[in-house]
Amino acid sequence: MDLGALGFKVRFLCLEESPVAQNLLGHPKVEVIPIGFRPRNYLDWKMRKELRRQIDQGVNLIHTHQTSLLGSIVPWVWDQPQVALIATRHIFNNHDKKDFFHRMIYRRVDSLIVMSQALRQNILKTHTIGEQEVKVVPLGLDFGAFNPNQVDRNSQRKKWGILPDELLIGLVGRIDPAKGHATFIQAAAALMKSLRPGEKLKFILVGEETLGNANHYQIELKQMVAHFCLENHFIFAGYHHNIPKVMRSLDIFVMPSRQEAFGLVAIEAMAMECPVIISRGGSSEEIIGNEEYGLSVNPEDAFDLQRQIQFLVDHPEIRSHLGKRGRAHVQAHYNQQVRVAQTLNLYQKALRRRQRA
Repeated sequence: MDLGALGFKVRFLCLEESPVAQNLLGHPKVEVIPIGFRPRNYLDWKMRKELRRQIDQGVNLIHTHQTSLLGSIVPWVWDQPQVALIATRHIFNNHDKKDFFHRMIYRRVDSLIVMSQALRQNILKTHTIGEQEVKVVPLGLDFGAFNPNQVDRNSQRKKWGILPDELLIGLVGRIDPAKGHATFIQAAAALMKSLRPGEKLKFILVGEETLGNANHYQIELKQMVAHFCLENHFIFAGYHHNIPKVMRSLDIFVMPSRQEAFGLVAIEAMAMECPVIISRGGSSEEIIGNEEYGLSVNPEDAFDLQRQIQFLVDHPEIRSHLGKRGRAHVQAHYNQQVRVAQTLNLYQKALRRRQRA
C-alpha cells in the first residue's frame, strides 16, 4: 500500500479467501490478484502460469513474504534475468538449509530481508547465502495511527465490559500453541488464586486460529479457562482489525511465546504506551533492551509470567514509566516511512543489477 501511494504499480497475489485479500480488495493503490489455489512449495505449475502471466504484463520485480514458496518461484524465473526477486523471512530457521537445492534457490534471490539482527545471524548460520544479500529492514509503524493521544482508551473497554477500576491484561496474536496462550492462562489462574484486596483483574485473548485450521486449540484454551474457574475473568475477543484501539485498551500486554523471530505486536503495544512483558530469546533484546523498555520472562514459564505481571500490577508508576519509554524507543527505531525507504532502496539496487546483467 505504501509503495502504491508513492506511485508504483503494485500487484498483490494472495489466497482469495484470506483476510488480507478481503482487506485490500478495492484499494485504490493496489491491484489485488486473488488466486484460488494454495501453491505447493516447489514446482507448482499453476504458480508458473500465474507468474508468467504477470511477467508478460510487465512485472519486473517479485517480492515474496513466504520463503517456502521460493521452490515454486525460482524455477519459473530462472530464465527471466530481467526480473528481480526479493524474499522476506519472518521466522527463525531450525534446520540446515545448506544442501544443493537451497543453494541453487538462494543463488537466484537478489536480497533476503529480515527484520532483526538476531534473525539475520540465524539465516547466515543455517543458509548458504552471502552476507551482503541478507538485509535487516526493521518493521515499521504508522505513528499517525499508533498514537495514544488520538485513541479513546475507554471505548473498546466498554464494549468488552471492563470497568474503570479493573486492570486488563492481554495477549494479542494468532491463536497457536507456540504463542504461549496456555502459559498465560496458567499465570492468570495463579494471579487469581493469590488475588489481593482491592485488586480487580481481567484477562483477554485477541486473535483467531490460523486460516484453514479448525478451532481445536481455542476449544482447548476455553476448557482450560473453565478448569481454573476463570470464565468470569477471561475474554475471548476474536479477531480485531483496529490494533491501536485494542492496544490502547490494555493495561499490560504479554507475549509469552515459545520463540519469536521478532514480534510485531510487542512494538504495536509499546507504540500505544502499553507496558509489555515478552519472552526472552529471539529478538527480545532488540525490542526491550536490557529491560529498559519492557520486562522479560522465560518462555513457557507460567510462574515467571505471573511474577512479572504481579510486579506491574503492584507498581502503577512503573507501568506508566515503561509505557512512555517504550513508545519513545519504538518511535526511534521502528518507523514505517524508514522501512518503506529502505525496502525501496533494495528494490532499486536489485533492478539496476538485473538491468546490467
